[in-house]
Amino acid sequence: MSDDAEAEKRGSERWLRCAVSAEVNGRRVNEAIERGAMENGTAVFVCECGHLGCTTTISLSIADYEAVRTNFDRFLVAPGHEIDQVDQVVERHPDHIVVVKREGEAAAMAAAADERPH
Repeated sequence: MSDDAEAEKRGSERWLRCAVSAEVNGRRVNEAIERGAMENGTAVFVCECGHLGCTTTISLSIADYEAVRTNFDRFLVAPGHEIDQVDQVVERHPDHIVVVKREGEAAAMAAAADERPH
């Protein structure tokens, strides 16, 4: 592998880790929001996308957020915020989408960071 190709691969891997870390951080914020919300109510959650600096919010019922969180690799994302290299869209709703992490490092990072029992 050439030096340029190797540098590009390292840069791509670093970008992937940054994107997944941003998604995981969004999830941690939402887990705290959910813990503080009324069980039957709604809450304003943050987009769990991998775009650094995203400040988009999504209003959902607690039950709808729980439906997103049925597995460690499922994330709540605003429409248009999915990242093809990291995410696969599995559900589309008018105000949000649900993505799963693609296989490999992204999925492994999501699993390692999930605070819920598997």
